Amino acid sequence: MFDVIIIGGGPAGLASALTLGRALKTTLVIDNNNPRNKVTHESHAYLTQDGVTPETLRSNAERDVNKYEHVQRISDTVTHVEQATDYFIIQTKSTTYYTRKLILAMGLKETLPDIPGTRACYGTSLFYCPWCDGYELRDRSLIVSVPATHIRHMSKLVPNWSQDIVMHVADGASPDDEDKTYLDRKGIQLITSTITEFQHTEGHLTAVSFADGTSINRDGGLISIEVNSDFDFLHPLQLHREDNGRITTNDFSETSVSGVFVVGESKNIMPSQLIDAASDGNTVAKFVALQLIEDND
Repeated sequence: MFDVIIIGGGPAGLASALTLGRALKTTLVIDNNNPRNKVTHESHAYLTQDGVTPETLRSNAERDVNKYEHVQRISDTVTHVEQATDYFIIQTKSTTYYTRKLILAMGLKETLPDIPGTRACYGTSLFYCPWCDGYELRDRSLIVSVPATHIRHMSKLVPNWSQDIVMHVADGASPDDEDKTYLDRKGIQLITSTITEFQHTEGHLTAVSFADGTSINRDGGLISIEVNSDFDFLHPLQLHREDNGRITTNDFSETSVSGVFVVGESKNIMPSQLIDAASDGNTVAKFVALQLIEDND
């Protein structure tokens, strides 16, 4: 019986494990090495680690965690989670584990637009987050393809890095008149025709083709992606969720099931920078350790 099992060995999960190890809580990290950021070449805005590859950051973090005798890590895939009386049963492809507390740090499942060229360009010249990759896209000619409700926000934000942008409505909806007036005032072109292809050379965007037969030259872009935390193995827990799919949590990141906590991207249903995920993992792990201490009091 472990004090805590952490599902997910990314920045949030490993930061949680590090804090729990230092709190002398027996902890198991289960991870299947399938991170959402596997296409990322460099990670930024992490103090002392700016420009590091995600693989290097993870390796360094694992080395830090491995120093603590109360923490174990295994490479496996969780298939089923259920609650017993005062503990949880975690089934993986290879075995079964038992734990008093559970931290969900599995990140997000993401779905890219089903457009030819997207997957080849994603992580090289097409990105999701301007805060993460806007610096690398600075001064390029960009396509910004987002839902209509995000058009105005992104048309304000992205010019911080490039003045040469074309906005595209990704969901087929129509921006409202205020949004159109704003774009006109800023001199930003708006395209509503469906994208049919991201043309590229070895992942480097060269042009964008549309259903109306037109094409524009672009050498970078920001696109919307679909994300969720609806992992099949969680279904037996029947966690409460918000209307947007976010797992309902209290101020301590505990879910509707007592003893189950969620950290990082899994909690916010939003891709985040590594430093934010790690910070959240560290903070929540303290709450978990405190709950264990109080349970033993």
